[in-house]
Amino acid sequence: MLTFADPEVIALAQKEFVAVAADDWYQRRRQDEEGKFFLHVSNQGPRKNAGSSTRQGIYIFTASGKLLTFRNHRDPEVMKSELRKGLKAFQALPNSERAPAAVKVADAPQADPAYHRPPPKGGLILNVYTRILDKKEDGDFCHGKCEFTGGDRAAQDHLWLTPAEWQSLVPANPKKGERRPMPERLLYRLARFHLMDNTRGEPPHWSRQEIRSAKLDLIVEESSENGVTLRLEGAIVLATDANTEKAQRGFDLALRGMLHYDAAKKVIDRFDVVAVGDHWGSGTFTRKSRPGRAPLGIAMELSRGDRPADLVPPQAARSWQAYLQAER
Repeated sequence: MLTFADPEVIALAQKEFVAVAADDWYQRRRQDEEGKFFLHVSNQGPRKNAGSSTRQGIYIFTASGKLLTFRNHRDPEVMKSELRKGLKAFQALPNSERAPAAVKVADAPQADPAYHRPPPKGGLILNVYTRILDKKEDGDFCHGKCEFTGGDRAAQDHLWLTPAEWQSLVPANPKKGERRPMPERLLYRLARFHLMDNTRGEPPHWSRQEIRSAKLDLIVEESSENGVTLRLEGAIVLATDANTEKAQRGFDLALRGMLHYDAAKKVIDRFDVVAVGDHWGSGTFTRKSRPGRAPLGIAMELSRGDRPADLVPPQAARSWQAYLQAER
C-alpha cells in the first residue's frame, strides 16, 4: 500500500503508535472478544452500524477503545496529517488514560473458529508478489508504469499448502528426467486464487470454468540420497470468456520454477516460481487497468513463517473450503 511505504509514515507509526493490522472482513464478523472490541471502536466512527458492509480504514484509538481519529485514504500526506491529529488528541487525554499500564488488558479467550485462519500446521507458506511490467526496446522486462497511484508497486499475498499437499509434490522413487503433472488441487488453487492482478485492489478470483487451459508439470532435475530438485514448467490461460478475444478480463501466462526437497530434514527448503504473461481487464475493485493487454509478473518464494506478517491468510482464504478444494 502506497501510504505505508512512506518513510515519515513508517517513522511515526514505529515511534509514536502501537501498530496493528487486521482484515476488516474478518474483524466485523468474528464473534469473540477481539471482534467485539473492533466493533466498539469502529462504531464510534462514520461507518458505525454498517452491519456486514465494509468498515475499512485507519483507526487511531486508545488501549481502552476510545476512538481518536479515523480516515480511509491512500494518500501519504493525508495519513501523516491524521497520525499527527490522533497523536495530539492522545496527548490531550488525562494521564489516567494514557499512562503506562493505565488500562489492564486481560488475555483474550479462544478466537472465533469460524474466522480464525492459522496456517496449516506443518504446511508451507509461499510469499506471492505481483507487479505490472513493461518491455524495453530490446525485449527485456522492466518495472511497469500506470496512471493509478501506487499501481506500479508490488502487491503481496500468501499461498498455503497443507503437509499432505506439499508432500505430494515429492516423488517416492524419483528418477532424473521423470515428468509428472502438478496435482490437480494445487494447480487449481494456484490458477484460480494466485494468478491475478491485485496491484490496484482486491480482484475477483477466477472460477473453475474460467481456466481455459492449464498444463503444469514437475520434472526431476536432480536426485540423490541428499534430496530431490524439481523443475516446474507450464502455461495457463485464464479468461472470462471461452473466446479470449472477447473476454473482458484474462491472463495468458507461462510459469517456471524450482523446488528442492531436503531428504535429511524432510522438508521443502526451496520453492521458487515465476509467472509472466499478458493480462487485461479490470474488476469491481481493481479499476483503471492499463489499456489492452499488458505484461504482468508474479513471483513466489518460500516464507520462513517467523514474522507476524508471514501468517496473514491468503486473500482467498475467506472462503476457506473453496480455497482448500479449488478443483471443485
